[in-house]
Amino acid sequence: MNKVLLITTVYRVGEKIYPIIPELSKFCSIDLLRVNEMSYDMRWYGDIDPRMLFEARYIDFIDDVYDAGFESSRLNPSKEMIDFDIKGYDIILYDDDRNRHGVHLLYEQTQNTDCSMIGNVHGNWWFPPKSHITQFYKKAFDYAFVFGQKEKDASENNDYIFTVGIPSNDELKYYERTDDFILVIVNFLGNRDCPFDVQFDENFMKESGLLELQKEYDKRVVFKLKSRADQPYPDKDFQYLASIVPKELDYIVMMDFEDNNQLICGASIVISAPSTFAFKSIQKGIPTILIDGAGITGNFYDYRGLVQLNKKDILNSVEEQIENGRDEEFINYTIEGGLDFNCTETYINKLRNFL
Repeated sequence: MNKVLLITTVYRVGEKIYPIIPELSKFCSIDLLRVNEMSYDMRWYGDIDPRMLFEARYIDFIDDVYDAGFESSRLNPSKEMIDFDIKGYDIILYDDDRNRHGVHLLYEQTQNTDCSMIGNVHGNWWFPPKSHITQFYKKAFDYAFVFGQKEKDASENNDYIFTVGIPSNDELKYYERTDDFILVIVNFLGNRDCPFDVQFDENFMKESGLLELQKEYDKRVVFKLKSRADQPYPDKDFQYLASIVPKELDYIVMMDFEDNNQLICGASIVISAPSTFAFKSIQKGIPTILIDGAGITGNFYDYRGLVQLNKKDILNSVEEQIENGRDEEFINYTIEGGLDFNCTETYINKLRNFL
């Protein structure tokens, strides 16, 4: 049986590929190397520890488990990363595409061997020249798995790039839409530094038209905050949000959630920064508004729901999406297997070519 080493780093980054594990285990022996936020050396900073979710869903499909620590970095790799021996592995599958945590040491070991090291796109990210894929090719991986043809076409020399979709979104096909609430996926709150022009603050509350949307569609608003290692203060984030929400708004707030597919399918409308998470609602055909300037545009440059922070534009886009339905042309070009929710099969078939 072929042998695979799976490197897990950050759950939010890697969760998009983790559902391949049960299928992969049918024809490969899988060892796990945990590092950075997936290491048990780190104290979780949110309100639900996703490492526990990983254990519950996938540990039965794993053979040996290794932990390289939370603080291992490219410039100061942990002893476990320095000493790790890749001998015997046919594939090293890395859940990210950045040259971090000392993964370059494993990549260097693969040279002049039959072991292939495969990186997976970090998420919705800038296209070249800012792309991690082109930046870290031949430094952290030999081959890169990306979402779709759009990303591959963005790179001139792309023979090493393969389109595999987003396996974690496949299970959306088993969920019924319930249209219970308006979901607002928050990227950067206004109580911290933000690398983007638009953040979630009082101005966002005013210009997004949430009150108008609530009155129009008679739905409660659900704010989903993003847990962050550099802002490990959930209570402060909840308090800040409460201080800027209009008193008339009917809403609840959450941070980590056990089943993001279930959360998405409960929404009648989604408002978000451009993000990997937003692909879920787009694939499911839920009207999805992405606020230009609130995140990395990346794959969404041609998405019809990418609008400025303006309540009129937002309301108009919601109405247009309700009328026109799922944007299948966008999905087809952006997410391999995304139309039929068969990305896991696509991923596994591409991976078999390396064995």
